Amino acid sequence: MDKRVIWAHRILFSAGVIMLSASLVYYLIRWGSLPEEIGVHFDGKGQYNVVDAKFYGFYPHLIGGIITAGIAVAGHFIKSRSTGLGLDEKGEELFRSELILTLDIFLLYWSGLFSLWSYSVSLQIPLDTGVIKSFSQILGILMLIGIVLQIAACIRHRVKKEKKDKTENALGHRLCRLVAWLLAVGGLLILAEIYGRLPADPQLYLDPDYRGLAYFANLGAYYDKRLLLIPHGIILLLLAVLEVIPARVKNDRKDIVLLTDRLKVICSVFFIWWNMLLDIEEGIGIISVGLFTVLCAVSFVLFAAGRKKQREQ
Repeated sequence: MDKRVIWAHRILFSAGVIMLSASLVYYLIRWGSLPEEIGVHFDGKGQYNVVDAKFYGFYPHLIGGIITAGIAVAGHFIKSRSTGLGLDEKGEELFRSELILTLDIFLLYWSGLFSLWSYSVSLQIPLDTGVIKSFSQILGILMLIGIVLQIAACIRHRVKKEKKDKTENALGHRLCRLVAWLLAVGGLLILAEIYGRLPADPQLYLDPDYRGLAYFANLGAYYDKRLLLIPHGIILLLLAVLEVIPARVKNDRKDIVLLTDRLKVICSVFFIWWNMLLDIEEGIGIISVGLFTVLCAVSFVLFAAGRKKQREQ
């Protein structure tokens, strides 16, 4: 791997570790001055919605540490092993470099988020959601650029083979199914964890008139929070339909399988993101909806192009 990439990796990874470590040290310094019960969790507006034992103030450091360890292990394997994507030597080097830097930015995002969270808990002040949103947007764009560059590297540097390895195709199919269903189930677990604290506003949570309601930001009104189950049901039903379609087609229709695999991943990623926004009573932005529409359209265009190529052959 190029020395410049290695140094960039070390700097980004170290920055994430230092932020988490500094927030942990600061929380330990503040430990003695904090009461036994403190605010440990925030709503979408940056206000406390959970008050519990100050031991739970270590939550961001624990989760941040797990993410850091996971990315460290992933980085080790990325640097030392082949991707198995059928790329030429230059493509392998380029893809691994882009992937490891994208993971470093991903770590930087969570380290920054958890550090700001821990800082607010340490001082018992509201979380600055404005800073969080700006920080998330900048790093989110960088991660998206990294993903696009990885896709471009795969397309440009793939080694053409006369016959595709069936095992490789089967593995990709299984991975798409696994990722899609894990995200869908994960979204339900997130809703189950947060469900009892809705509405997120602590004052409304204690108000009998708002008990059992949740704020739907896009509609600008409070409705029965059981309605949050509907989008989760939609994605589960959609994934089930996308499982049935390739099972019903003939074995030679690999284009159908590829299309449904793409749609599974796209739908599961965007639906879990939108469901998380609904769960924290935030609005769903037009940009994410537009990006979802574009990716779905591209999937169908690629499907149509593949079908046309097969007919010409």
